[in-house]
Amino acid sequence: MDRIVYGLTQLTPDGKGFINEIDILFISAGADYRAYEVLRKLKKSSKTVKQVIVIDFIERQNTEDSKYTTNYEAYKELTDFKFLEIKANIKDPSDCLKGLASHGVKLLDKDKIAIDISCFTKPYFFSFLRFFSKIVKLNSVDVFYTEPKSYKFITGQYDSYKSTSGPTKIKELFAGSDSKEQERLLLILLGFDGDISRGIDDEISPTHTMIVNGFPGYSPKFKDISLINNEKLVSNENNIKLLYSRANNPFDTYNLIDKIVREMDELKYINIAPLGTKPMALGACMYAIHNPSVRVIYPIPDLYENSTTDECWHSWNYRIPLK
Repeated sequence: MDRIVYGLTQLTPDGKGFINEIDILFISAGADYRAYEVLRKLKKSSKTVKQVIVIDFIERQNTEDSKYTTNYEAYKELTDFKFLEIKANIKDPSDCLKGLASHGVKLLDKDKIAIDISCFTKPYFFSFLRFFSKIVKLNSVDVFYTEPKSYKFITGQYDSYKSTSGPTKIKELFAGSDSKEQERLLLILLGFDGDISRGIDDEISPTHTMIVNGFPGYSPKFKDISLINNEKLVSNENNIKLLYSRANNPFDTYNLIDKIVREMDELKYINIAPLGTKPMALGACMYAIHNPSVRVIYPIPDLYENSTTDECWHSWNYRIPLK
């Protein structure tokens, strides 16, 4: 696969920057303000959106907190759109995808499909993109993403960030290929949950580990927070190499992975753990779709936190080729 060509635009406050018209837009309901920022910008744009499908996670509903509920249901105030709400389990994307037909959703390869990944979990939007590629057989998909302006730190300290709680189990998002008997590369895209990255490295026990930090980040301090929270892994100089990729550009991450794989062409087994920003994870997902031998692993938690960010920054439209 040749190095991927950039296809991205930044959405402006007045609704400019959208690449295409949209037949169906998938979004995830959420209480973070950025959950519906793309919808707000779409409302101001001249683009037509025929239907918005809202994936409403049962686990995120909280009827005891009225402020939370108001934020969670804020999309209902955007009456310009035709909404279809689909209840789903946050841990079971395959069940959600299988159930689309029962809700009257029929996707065709000629449809202009888009997905806003801002508040989807990574396993969920990985499953959606693979579904669009393998089942619907789309040539490309528009992916939207809104950057958080700040993250919620439980105690105010940078090492107190938690997007999940409870024990985690490392599972395959894309099976790829792997062998304990051969040299193997583990490529970790760094996030803020430091202990998780160290645990993955210990469990996979690769012959080579490379870690990719998001730089430039949404904010200059985010790069340092990531390194602080992953100090145990980063400070381990035993066969670990630190690299950088822009936090908001999936094509940058894609091209970095491609470069690494080309330079280490003697390695047959590549494992990627997309713990970093969602645009970085999107780049890894795109690479794995184009290169089925790549194995993508992810720590599935006992619980996801319902809200992890405050306010929002830039919104982006990525044109993702699936073939």
